[in-house]
Amino acid sequence: MPFPRPTILGLGSPWRTAGRPPGMPPRPAPVPHPAPAPQPRPAAVPVVTMRFPMSAVDKLIKEALAEDVGDGDLTTESLFPGKVKARGKLIANEEGVLAGLPIFKRVFELVDKNISFEPRATDGMALAGGQLVARVSGPAVSVLRAERTALNFLQHLSGIASQTAKFANAVKGTKTRILDTRRTTPGLRFLEKYAVEVGGGVSLQKGLADRLIVTESHLALSEGVPNIVRQLRKAHQGKRIELTVTNMQELDQALTAKVNVLLLENFPPGQVRQAIALVQGRAKVEVTGKVGLDNARAYALAGVDYISVSQLTQSVKAFDFSFRVSR
Repeated sequence: MPFPRPTILGLGSPWRTAGRPPGMPPRPAPVPHPAPAPQPRPAAVPVVTMRFPMSAVDKLIKEALAEDVGDGDLTTESLFPGKVKARGKLIANEEGVLAGLPIFKRVFELVDKNISFEPRATDGMALAGGQLVARVSGPAVSVLRAERTALNFLQHLSGIASQTAKFANAVKGTKTRILDTRRTTPGLRFLEKYAVEVGGGVSLQKGLADRLIVTESHLALSEGVPNIVRQLRKAHQGKRIELTVTNMQELDQALTAKVNVLLLENFPPGQVRQAIALVQGRAKVEVTGKVGLDNARAYALAGVDYISVSQLTQSVKAFDFSFRVSR
């Protein structure tokens, strides 16, 4: 008599309760499947410390709010005079690096301590388009009053960090480091240099008191490289001297004077390789002027120690964020 075929392979099925029918081969043993390999954990986000007092940030924010709000937000105060609440979502609209979220938060805090803030990212994190960065909620009048000032800081600083990251990636795998310059927005230098560091760059000079850098202007007003170096060594014993050179003759003079850092101004990559061969490790070499993302790696492969890039802070594009408000 044929074995009745079950209609449903459930717990009451003869295939599960009565065993295999007579004459049928034994059921093959199940093939063990290897356990899935553990997924690698994402790399930790490097943390850059804000090395400036929050009082300096507060002063800057209050000045920006006074500039924007003035005597009040006429439109918002007329439309929402009561206790209307607002919720805001901060969304990244492009890929980049986040910088300035603590400043963004602080703007809302200074406008109204009753505004709540929920971060979904931290400075230094890589952002993707459409990513939620933070949530804000509180009185509508306060949220809308703080919105533009907060975004202005965040978009500017994240733009700097994102641009710096592009340059840092361009020279990745070489010894070359990306430096910022003094070409910054008046009053915002300390924040802009923080954003450069968040993006993976290096900030060696906060102002004129930090380094002995001889520029073309100094050379034009002085009596030659040997005299400049002699005067600086007499005035600042033991401090390293950095000297700008624009041609191979000036480079030779700087090496003879034993300067510590050579700033090669507007040298093409081929001429930089010639200069590196001449220097032979006797000084650090920095390239400045006419460096972009299209040729940064060529300079790095030529063997320079530093590339200074003014466009990190001078002409940077604001990062594209949206702040979407709802009740």
